[in-house]
Amino acid sequence: MTHFRNKDFQYFGIKILILIGFAFFILQCQSEKSSNSTVSKILKVQPEFVTSAPHGRLAIAGENEDKIQVLTVWGTPYEMGKAHGVLLKNEITDHVQNMIQLMVEKAGKPVALLDQVYAETKPFIPAHFIEEMQGLADGSGLPLQDIIRANIIGEAGEWHCSLFGAWGKATAADGHLYQLRSLDYETGANIQKYPLIVVYVPENGHPFANITWAGVVGCISGISLEKLAISEIGDDYHKERDTFAGIPFMFLLRDILQFDKSLDEAINRVRNAQRTTSLMYGIGDGEFGELRGLQTSREVCNVFSPENLEPVTDAHQRIEDIVYWGMSWDVPEYDGPLHDKLLEYYGKINAEVIINDIVSSVGTGNLQTVVYDLTAMQIWVANAKADHESGELDAYNRQFLQFDMNAIFAGAIQNSNENN
Repeated sequence: MTHFRNKDFQYFGIKILILIGFAFFILQCQSEKSSNSTVSKILKVQPEFVTSAPHGRLAIAGENEDKIQVLTVWGTPYEMGKAHGVLLKNEITDHVQNMIQLMVEKAGKPVALLDQVYAETKPFIPAHFIEEMQGLADGSGLPLQDIIRANIIGEAGEWHCSLFGAWGKATAADGHLYQLRSLDYETGANIQKYPLIVVYVPENGHPFANITWAGVVGCISGISLEKLAISEIGDDYHKERDTFAGIPFMFLLRDILQFDKSLDEAINRVRNAQRTTSLMYGIGDGEFGELRGLQTSREVCNVFSPENLEPVTDAHQRIEDIVYWGMSWDVPEYDGPLHDKLLEYYGKINAEVIINDIVSSVGTGNLQTVVYDLTAMQIWVANAKADHESGELDAYNRQFLQFDMNAIFAGAIQNSNENN
């Protein structure tokens, strides 16, 4: 389901080069459905301390091959970036070089094409991201240009996936707001080798967690202390008007988590942003208890609730207290199974149901799958099998680590207070 834009030859060429290596994406997303998932797929974890550096603390959570590193950083953007670079120097060096090589150079095109994308987006990127990437470069010893290239690949290549939010009658058994973020993307580039949760306690803004990979500061999955969470899907709405002259979506989404305190603020941020390409978002608000879906392009920002959800098709019908899309706008082969599973478990949707049946049955979330309980502030995270690992390839068929974000944020704030 990878899309590219064709506003003009330049954009066409850039996106084609990033996506040449991803031709088998659909085959991966349509892997055989799992019918024997059990509750053992979920492991509740407590991160264990590994080491520390100025403005940073590194821990690790999980067992065997499904471990996730948890990095807590605090201070200025530069200080947080430098701590990230120092504490994960080896991982960042390997990961950044791997991303650039496998996702660009093997396409037979110059890496400098990524620099063209950055040159167009740079006037719209908030200064704190540039400062953080400079700190990351200084801490890891990599050139700033390499760090920027790795962080701009998402804007050129996009991420495709599925999302939903369910609450009220749909989750009546406990009444919580559950949100899915299923990331379907190329697994052959081994992006998943160094999964990481970065917990930020910034000088400006409020604490939030970026569910990412080593060396990546932009956000495609994450949750904040304000009970906001994000999901994202690639789309081709208004593709003829797409441009890179705007803020990269991964930076836009991270600013929601760092600065916004409500669903309304988050929606207004997206509406008022200088947007680039066509994308769809899910933004959940645990205080409000609901999620809204956004269909965006350079020129349009349409906001959807269960009452006005689009498109309305045979495969994508409206469901009370649910907003959902399967693998982009109007994709019946995913909308239909997702619709059917949401109805099958209507009234008792929860994290266990989502993990043990819905995502594995629909076959979505091959690279990364995240489930948020925004009422109880719990998250469940799974990542695809890396090249050196064994077992199932797709994230939705692997073990999910459950994190208590109330405890994670409390510990992060304590670390910041004790070390400032």
